Amino acid sequence: MTEILKAKPGDGSMEQNNNHAGDIEKQETKKKFTESNAGDGTTIFDQYMTGLPLYLCFLSLFVCLFLIGLDQTIIFTLMEQVGAKFNAYEKIGWIASGYMLTMAVFAQTWGKLSIIFGRKYSLLIAIVLFEAGSLMSALSPNMNVLIGSRILSGIGASGIQVLVFIVGTEMVPINKRPLAFAFFGVSFSISTVCGPLIGGAFTEHVTWRWCFYINLPLGGVAFITLATLFHPPIPKFTWKEKFRQIDYLGTFLLTSGLVVFLLGLTFGGEEFAWNSGAVISCFILGGVVLILFGVWNFKYSKNQIIPIHIIKVAAVDAPVLSLFFAFFNFLGFCIYISTYFQVVKEYDPLKAGIHFFPMIIPMVLSSIGSGIFMRKTRIIKPLAIAGGLVGCVGFGIASLLEVDSNSSQMIGYLILPGVSMGIILQTGILSAQLNSPTIAGSTILTTALFNFSRSLGGAIGGDLAQAIFNSSIKNKLKDKITENSELFSGYSMSELSKMLNNPSLLSTLPDDVKAVVLKCIMGSIHNVFYTIAAVSCLTFVCVLCFSNKRIPKEGEIQKKEDLDMENKEVLNTENNESTEDGSLGASK
Repeated sequence: MTEILKAKPGDGSMEQNNNHAGDIEKQETKKKFTESNAGDGTTIFDQYMTGLPLYLCFLSLFVCLFLIGLDQTIIFTLMEQVGAKFNAYEKIGWIASGYMLTMAVFAQTWGKLSIIFGRKYSLLIAIVLFEAGSLMSALSPNMNVLIGSRILSGIGASGIQVLVFIVGTEMVPINKRPLAFAFFGVSFSISTVCGPLIGGAFTEHVTWRWCFYINLPLGGVAFITLATLFHPPIPKFTWKEKFRQIDYLGTFLLTSGLVVFLLGLTFGGEEFAWNSGAVISCFILGGVVLILFGVWNFKYSKNQIIPIHIIKVAAVDAPVLSLFFAFFNFLGFCIYISTYFQVVKEYDPLKAGIHFFPMIIPMVLSSIGSGIFMRKTRIIKPLAIAGGLVGCVGFGIASLLEVDSNSSQMIGYLILPGVSMGIILQTGILSAQLNSPTIAGSTILTTALFNFSRSLGGAIGGDLAQAIFNSSIKNKLKDKITENSELFSGYSMSELSKMLNNPSLLSTLPDDVKAVVLKCIMGSIHNVFYTIAAVSCLTFVCVLCFSNKRIPKEGEIQKKEDLDMENKEVLNTENNESTEDGSLGASK
């Protein structure tokens, strides 16, 4: 800088120093953090929002995420009543499985479609599908219609979950996302854990159908707000180009492979034995189809649903896998903590929901706190490691719960799992986005992959937890019946199994028989928690592999002016080269 000030006009040094200063400025620009554009002919700078429209759109996204989280757990407290209403206890598991399965299966596909057709219209279509499924669920005349409606809701929820994070990513630059994603985490935390509370209140005091009606007014307001205020640039593709970019074979292979494989997990140990032909066929067929998808997607597809250039980045894979294991734990834990409160402790649905607060409050506080911490310090990895370590300890000590545990123990054992989940959700997505390649569309597809992994982890975790519980309870009851044949005289294994499917019938058992059955249930819940504690160690291993990269400061992020300057320099260079080539040609 001093050399530039000392230079005199006309001595040749001014031009030299100006070139030197330009080189320095160019180098500084190159060092700036750059995110990929959407790959639809628009730039990331075109998507940013400010002012009141930004806050209202974020509030609408918050509501959308709240509703799909609510729909995952609100059904826990209505299954018994719905099974009795439609006389179909054997199918009640599908009320949850149909929703979770489709929510996981279609997540990555929604990410790809949002690039082709635009984020706004993809999100609005997802909301319409979710709302239609909710209305059909509320009006269902029988169990089959209810299950079909839940599947439709799951397809819409899959799109909402993915697109809320994609749209939130595009609305603000990365240095402002920690707080934005913190509020998304709060929405998901509150809805997931309050689901049983709200469901219990509706089921007891109104009707179970209101568990689905509640989605209509809230979702409708969010739809209108986004349709009115959210105006991102339209993808610059013709309709012909849009449909040519869809990987039809890849989409079919991925969705069908996952559906068949997850059906094996859903049926195994409940409707069919694990070694039955039906379950083994699901695993083999699903596995083969998924292998075919991998070969097609990574070797032959021109429009990869899961791009290989993203999968090759270990710093993206680690947070994606951490969320798979974290939500594997979270959903399984929520299901069987609910079982503990309602079956073992015999709390009504409303009281059971209230007892989730020792987990939800730390989850909300850690979600907001981690967002503020990352915003101020720009540090991700140490916070993620702390969250992973807390999860290992928290899910481990949760297995200390017993039939006679007091209120202090029940409160204390739920705090650490809540803290861990609040941290892991925030750190994972930001770490993945920071390390996403700069190839067009990478940030969107990385965000979609992140949510795909999260949904898949939750679906597999819920199914596997149920399989472990069912297998354990059957074995434990068989052993107890054999050991105490006099005590269990008059109670066959099939009768006890029916009572487990309809826990309210357990109150009809004599006290001594009931005490033994409850111990068997508690032991089976312990087996689920042991599995969750082991998987939480895998989450910890994944966070250890996070990148050390920090969130960039505002001045370290590439702006539109920087991009315009680079494009101008490239254009000038090309013009100079063409001029020189023309001069050389003329001299010859």
